[in-house]
Amino acid sequence: MQLPSLSMAASPVFVTAILGALSCSPAAAQGIDYSRLEIETTALGGGVYLLGWQGGDSLILVGDDGVLLVDTSVAAMGDKIKAAIAKVSDKPIKMIINTHAHADHFGANEALAKDGATIVAHAALRDRMAKGFTAFNQAIPPAPAGALPTVTFGDAMTLHFAGETIQLFHPPNAHTDSDTLVHFVRANVIHASGTIGGDGGYPFFDIGSGGSLAGTIVAEDKMLALSDANTRIVPDEGDPASTAMLKATRDMLVALRARVQKLIDEGKSEDEAVAAKPTKDFDAQFVHPGNFLTGDAMTRLAYQSLKTARPPAAP
Repeated sequence: MQLPSLSMAASPVFVTAILGALSCSPAAAQGIDYSRLEIETTALGGGVYLLGWQGGDSLILVGDDGVLLVDTSVAAMGDKIKAAIAKVSDKPIKMIINTHAHADHFGANEALAKDGATIVAHAALRDRMAKGFTAFNQAIPPAPAGALPTVTFGDAMTLHFAGETIQLFHPPNAHTDSDTLVHFVRANVIHASGTIGGDGGYPFFDIGSGGSLAGTIVAEDKMLALSDANTRIVPDEGDPASTAMLKATRDMLVALRARVQKLIDEGKSEDEAVAAKPTKDFDAQFVHPGNFLTGDAMTRLAYQSLKTARPPAAP
């Protein structure tokens, strides 16, 4: 789920916009009735299926001996995910990959791994889960031992499961500081770990969780290098994006970085940068109804990221 971090320094206008987004987000809102959420299962080919619902996208890879699951959502969705998998395969979950340290991506780990599934994630994600952390102004307590990843990696890892090659890449400081891009080579599917916007909207980078504009561009460049015209790129939420959509997003972010950096170099304040409307020619394409990321909010994120974050190295 792509949500803003309230732990970053932000202007009152930005905070107001973010609070409005949180009020309608199933991953962050309090009192959401998860029993009413339905999972829609879509075959993407090569044994890979998208499990989509309001608030999240998981992937499964189905083999003769078991199932590989990407992201487990919040704890309350665990039974629904298990039931959705059972409609596709009667085999056990053998492996779980968590894409990043937002609680709606690992919340059902313990329940879905209890029969022996191996949990794989970037080392920074395990560290956050083991110690507890704060995201979206909410304290996430240390995870129980049964929910923690038991296999971690640094820059990259390759897995082989059900005849598929799964490449894992860590783009530093992208959506968060713990992202994993998951590339199903044969199926030609990539899980983007929140580094693209849902349904083609503006992408969100969680500065409070180590994310950055520069790192998001690096992540999108990496996915473009892995993609062809037929690749499906799965966001946190929404339908898979095309390579053309990914390229349009990357090009927009590169242009936005240059524009906001120019404003910073001219000595403009954050509010002055927003008033300059550097996203005005992008908003028609990337601002979607219900998405908290307006052009002004995107400008504030870019400004804050460029003022505080170091450019990451390529994965």
